[in-house]
Amino acid sequence: MKRTVISLICPIIIGLCFTSCLPEAEETELTSTVALISFSINDLKTRHTITLESGKDSTYTTIMDASSIPFTIDHINGQVYNASPISYGTDVTHVVTKLEADGYVFYYKDGEKTGYSAADSIDFTEPVKFTVVSNDEKFSRDYLITLNVYKTDPYATHWEQIEGAALPAELSTNLKALIKDEQVYLFGQDAEGKYYTTSTSVEDGAQWQSPVEWSGVEGVADASSVTLFEDAFYVLAEGTLYRSENGMQWEATATSGLTCLLAVTSEATSTVWGIKDNTFAYSADMLEWNNYDQNAGNGIDKRIAYFSEALRTNPNIHRTIVIGSAKQLADTCVQVWSKISTEQEWAEVVPMGTNRYGCPNLENLAVISYHGKMYAFGGKSLGNRLVPTEAFDACYESRDNGVTWRVRDYAFSLAKAFEGRDSNFTTVVDAHNRVWMLWGTSGEVWRGTWSGIDIW
Repeated sequence: MKRTVISLICPIIIGLCFTSCLPEAEETELTSTVALISFSINDLKTRHTITLESGKDSTYTTIMDASSIPFTIDHINGQVYNASPISYGTDVTHVVTKLEADGYVFYYKDGEKTGYSAADSIDFTEPVKFTVVSNDEKFSRDYLITLNVYKTDPYATHWEQIEGAALPAELSTNLKALIKDEQVYLFGQDAEGKYYTTSTSVEDGAQWQSPVEWSGVEGVADASSVTLFEDAFYVLAEGTLYRSENGMQWEATATSGLTCLLAVTSEATSTVWGIKDNTFAYSADMLEWNNYDQNAGNGIDKRIAYFSEALRTNPNIHRTIVIGSAKQLADTCVQVWSKISTEQEWAEVVPMGTNRYGCPNLENLAVISYHGKMYAFGGKSLGNRLVPTEAFDACYESRDNGVTWRVRDYAFSLAKAFEGRDSNFTTVVDAHNRVWMLWGTSGEVWRGTWSGIDIW
């Protein structure tokens, strides 16, 4: 028993002796007795901007009680920050703080060391370095304090025209854009009806590759049918399906008799859907097509958009939605069809002509899926849906998988610069939640982002 006690005491004595022999510089190492215990801030001013009915902007200021904003103190990495950003428009150039520390505190102001006082007004436009020093001045600990503020209004859609961007003149009409391998591919026609392809990086948008004319496609192609499946592009031309690795050189896969490509499902083993002989058809490889036991009736003969994803309530079940139009039907709304992977048939979400809040029939209608909802917009209205619609003056949102579509100006919105334009455009959403608007007439390239924060 005595041996055990001695064996425990000896390492302690040796450790103390070793510590006393350390060079003086070692005494400045961080210790648990020097630390920032708590941090908070006082009231902040936030400037808000609203648009009046006259179209003019008006601003006003509110005072926010910021004392309850939680701050994370990361002692290991020397970081202090608020995980949830403060409201956009908040002034953080004159912030009064309150902190507790084990030791005394100073911070750096304009590069100079300044003793901390609770009455100080500090500029947190950029992170500020604070230092806690032990009372005997032997130990210290640094903290970088950051006030995270929304850089842009999270409730607004922010659009930017990419400076210096100009789409190649060869792609002037019948446009279609797709994303592949972090590249934006643009397909289109020139004034003579020839088809071309160009591309740019999703991080660029200003520099576009020299357009290359399509080769291998015979007959009139349907640019709206260009589809990406297993890293290859497919397009329909007079009933023949063509395949391309780069969107420029094409080869026929089969004379399938397809009249429309509908969708590619999001399941692990994807299924491609189309219409053949006025019947829904499906394929696993874009080569062999099987007629599905369901008549398409007055189904879609021109696809506008499709979306496929797993249900939030059950990731093993997938819903596929197709938006399109039919030549033989003229209405104020376009068609929306849906299929659940566990169900046998496709179903028209709400029959055309009976849904007052259906997806609007707009000139060159575009539909995107964004932050879990669908948005429809385009040129002037082709029917009298509630009230006449001018080009790009409204964006319709659907929260119920395409059943109803309503104008929600406080949600995803279009740039004012788009209003009244011709509808010669195409749109696509990249993996970084940026909405691309590519304009054939002007050659302009725009990108828009929206946080998707929901307000009612």
